[in-house]
Amino acid sequence: MTAPLRWRPPAPITVPEWLLRQEAYSRTDYCVASLFASIKAGHWTVRPLPLLPGASGVDPVAMSAHVLAVTEASRLAKARTYSLRSNGTGLAVAAVAGSAPREKITTDRLPSPAGLMIFADPIGSDVEQLTLSDGTTAEIHTPIVAVSWSEWSPKDYQLLGEGEQLMWLRNGAGYDRPRPVPHDFHGIWMTFYAPRTADTIGRAPDDIVAVDSDGVPITASQSRLANARFERASKDRWGPLAWHQEIILGVDEVFAEHPRPGSAQQWASVVYTAWQIMQQRSGKNQLVEIEEVRLPPAVRKKAKEEVKRAGKKRVGDGVVRVVDLAAPVRPSTKSSDRDAERSDGRRTVEWSCRWPVPPYRRWTCTNPYLHHKLSDDAREYHEHREEVMPFKIKGPADKPLRVKGGTTFTFDVPTDDTLEK
Repeated sequence: MTAPLRWRPPAPITVPEWLLRQEAYSRTDYCVASLFASIKAGHWTVRPLPLLPGASGVDPVAMSAHVLAVTEASRLAKARTYSLRSNGTGLAVAAVAGSAPREKITTDRLPSPAGLMIFADPIGSDVEQLTLSDGTTAEIHTPIVAVSWSEWSPKDYQLLGEGEQLMWLRNGAGYDRPRPVPHDFHGIWMTFYAPRTADTIGRAPDDIVAVDSDGVPITASQSRLANARFERASKDRWGPLAWHQEIILGVDEVFAEHPRPGSAQQWASVVYTAWQIMQQRSGKNQLVEIEEVRLPPAVRKKAKEEVKRAGKKRVGDGVVRVVDLAAPVRPSTKSSDRDAERSDGRRTVEWSCRWPVPPYRRWTCTNPYLHHKLSDDAREYHEHREEVMPFKIKGPADKPLRVKGGTTFTFDVPTDDTLEK
């Protein structure tokens, strides 16, 4: 089985189908079992627990896995779908490499109350050193290629089953130990997804890509075959993406200026930056173009009839929003292709240094008239918003490119005719 050299995102028109499959998978025992194993191993950042442990006799880990799966299915059922192309993904990643968003986190940045966004390139990777049964170690990369989100508060998920109350714990985020999420917390939930085949992209068949609970290595070929077998056996209940990690961001919290690479904070800052870019306007010009791709009318009608006949809830709206940088700030196809060759599909997408001015952030006044007319320096009647400025070259195109260290000169090798003269 040949390994794809890079992550291959789905064609935009198939993204609504991915949403349907992922939502269905989130309601299966397969998903609950996967979450159970992750929580049991300590790989979690947010989880619910019974407010009165032991009162119902339910295993707390099993209960956590069940609630997480149910709430994710609910999130996906209400999600709008987005496909962020390579140029937009690259700009968000490059901007965060300079600095994470500096504004206070706000739900106003959400492009929709709930959503699923699939990236053309990984926005980062989780890198782990795992110990094998023979005592050696293997480096495992898990590329992050999609994210779901919704507004979130523990008040929305207080009860389980027969009225049993829940408490939510938050791990990481600078804490030395898990801490309860305040009851009045309000913010954003993000779930980060990896490809179903995880670290097999671009890997040779015998490369180690995972380790089982006994420390026995799993090779790329074994992982691909297992995935194909499960999907053939139960395609309707086998999601195209693998839940990897989750995070909650509180309203008015701020990102660390330079989040730790390979962390949920870093991936969240890239996602938040992408939302900033999607909202950004400079005068009458937008930084991005958003094209809505819809399924053909006959397909949409058939899907609605099947949902109604099965007595299920509708999932999504059948539309995918394809997001790309606007033409004036979009890199050339040649440059984009060169960057694609540089990316191995396992790590964060790389942009080559095309411009001497890297992406940077700036604060922009949304209403200069009110600011100056009312001397509204306290911003009581208007606001300033953070904007992301893309790469660019300044100056006439026919002049030498001046970079740090001096001017770059180009020399041609003389031809035979020139030498004869």
